[in-house]
Amino acid sequence: MHKLNKDYLNVSMIIAIVATVLVPSNPEQGNILLRYKYGFPFSYITILQRVPTSKWFGANFFTGNMGLAINPLTFLINIFVLYFIILHSVKIFSKNS
Repeated sequence: MHKLNKDYLNVSMIIAIVATVLVPSNPEQGNILLRYKYGFPFSYITILQRVPTSKWFGANFFTGNMGLAINPLTFLINIFVLYFIILHSVKIFSKNS
C-alpha cells in the first residue's frame, strides 16, 4: 500500500479551496431559484439566490443568499483527484529530468 505524501495532500487541499474562491460560477436556472455551483474539479458548494447576483463565491456567500448546500464527500473526492494528478505529474516530470 502506498503511503500518502502529506506535502502533496496539503497542496491538493489548498488548490481545491483556492479554486473554489477564484473560479466564478454562472447561475443555473432551477424551478424558482438560481443555483451557483462552486468547486473544482467537481462542485461541492451550491448557493441559491432568487435574483442574479455576482458570479464570485465571496460575494454570494457573504452578502446573503437564499440557501447554501455543502457536500463534504465531494470536497474529499476533489482533494484526492488533485492529489493523484499531482502525484503522477511529479513522477512523469522526475523521469524526464
